[in-house]
Amino acid sequence: MFVFVFQGDVDIVCGGPPCQGASGFNRFRNKADPLADARNKQVIVYMDIVDYLKPRFVLMENVVDILRFADGLLGRYALHRLVQMHYQVCYFFLIMQ
Repeated sequence: MFVFVFQGDVDIVCGGPPCQGASGFNRFRNKADPLADARNKQVIVYMDIVDYLKPRFVLMENVVDILRFADGLLGRYALHRLVQMHYQVCYFFLIMQ
């Protein structure tokens, strides 16, 4: 069975690109060129999906290091793409103890 989804048919896209490339638990992460790691390129793919589907709302979850790793390159990229697509953007941290 195939389900075809067209632009504007989706109300919300929820997801989280893989965080292993940016996570502080990864001792071998590439700080000099984060996008050389294929796992970090999934942020680009996620934004391309959002751009194609044009949902009313977007929810993207990830580790806090996405905003700290490599001067926040991956987080800034995601925010920039969403603003470029005319989304009103806000972000917040969920802290669990």
